Amino acid sequence: MTNERKKNFDNHVTLTVDVLKKLKEKGYQYLQVQGFTMDHHPEYIEPNYLMLVPVKSLTANKATMDVYEEISGATIVNWAKRNDDENLHIFVANTN
Repeated sequence: MTNERKKNFDNHVTLTVDVLKKLKEKGYQYLQVQGFTMDHHPEYIEPNYLMLVPVKSLTANKATMDVYEEISGATIVNWAKRNDDENLHIFVANTN
């Protein structure tokens, strides 16, 4: 696990509409979507949880891009409104 990923695991909050609003106020425009298993290994087919990493702008090099979604996109907003009782937990990496 990289140091950046470890920082994301140690400092995160549950995705909510309030969290999205605060991220927008700080100037974030995108969320990098990272899926993980219970033991923190990358997994995008059947993840145990998603870690969303806030990003202010995307890289110009499309070959190095990962999975991103606009912070105001319908998918992210729907995820923020859903119940946390569901099987897939969704977190946002701390931006402090």
